[in-house]
Amino acid sequence: MADNEAYGRTVEVGLILRIAEALRDEFDLSIDAHPGGPGNEAGVVNRAFRASVRRILGTIVPTGEDLDDVVTCVLRRSALLRLAEVGVDGDRSAALLDSEPGLGDVWLACVALMPETGIGELSGGSSMKV
Repeated sequence: MADNEAYGRTVEVGLILRIAEALRDEFDLSIDAHPGGPGNEAGVVNRAFRASVRRILGTIVPTGEDLDDVVTCVLRRSALLRLAEVGVDGDRSAALLDSEPGLGDVWLACVALMPETGIGELSGGSSMKV
C-alpha cells in the first residue's frame, strides 16, 4: 500500500477529491451515497463515484500494478481527508473507517461523500467542527 500513497499527489487524485466535493455540494443531505449491505446495493451516487474513481485511476495505473489496491488507497485517502475537514482525525477517523470492514470500498466512498451531519452522527456528535 505504501507505493500507492504516491498516487495521492497526482492531478487525477486531486480531480477525484473535487468530484466528491462537487457531489456533496450538489446533493447535500439528499445524497444517495449509502453503502448498502448484504442483499442491498450501494446508493447510486456511491456507485457512480466509485466507477468514476476506477475510470480515472485506470488512466494512470500501469499494466501489472493492482488497480483495485490503488482504488482502495485513494478512496481511503478521500475518506480520511473528508473526516479531517469536519474535525475527525487520528484514532477516531481510523476507527470510523475500520468500523465496517465487510463493506470495503463502498464504505470508504460513503464516508468520502457523507455530509457533515452524517459524519457527526457516526462519530457521536451533531457537528464535528471545532
